Amino acid sequence: MLKLKSFKGGYDTNLSYILYDDQTKEAAVIDTAIEPSILLAFIEKQHLSLKFVVIMHSHFDHVVGYGYYRKNKIPVAASHRIRKDVDINLKDGDTLRLGNYPLDIMETPGHIYDCICIFVEDNKNNKLFTTDCLFIDGCGRCDLAGANVEEQYHSLYNKIMKLPDDTVIYPGHDYGPKPYDTLGNQKKTNRFLTAKTKEEFIEGRMRR
Repeated sequence: MLKLKSFKGGYDTNLSYILYDDQTKEAAVIDTAIEPSILLAFIEKQHLSLKFVVIMHSHFDHVVGYGYYRKNKIPVAASHRIRKDVDINLKDGDTLRLGNYPLDIMETPGHIYDCICIFVEDNKNNKLFTTDCLFIDGCGRCDLAGANVEEQYHSLYNKIMKLPDDTVIYPGHDYGPKPYDTLGNQKKTNRFLTAKTKEEFIEGRMRR
């Protein structure tokens, strides 16, 4: 069975996740936003083996512990577009394996050029780790360095919204009314997923 543990803290109600295969005991850190000592304490307590950590995008609050992981030779995975040295360069359509489960990589630029999401299909318990591409009832800013609002629209409407409605969204910050939600529900409640045109989305996203 694939299990999930979430951690909240960091700089701004950030969320990090430990995903692990209960059979093989292999674990991965998804979104490196929480101090490594907190995450590693859980991994040790559960007698897990940390296979890799994934940087979901390169904003400062999502690369917490980067130096620690590199120094201690814990494999670091990230987009091939990241401007940091990593062990595993990820492109759209790539797959990471965690125990008996594939983790499918989606390149989702917009909030920043090196943003990725991870889709996990697990006996209809589908999970999508969206970092700052998509929040619960929100989405990432597109007015920062490295952002592109048209790419954000493409990532949301032509990639994420094509996934099954029962997919559960696990974002990079706890900004919404609840920490996670299904994609189907978000299509109804998230104003950034209800735009009728790209122009409407861009106008709404760039208005602050």
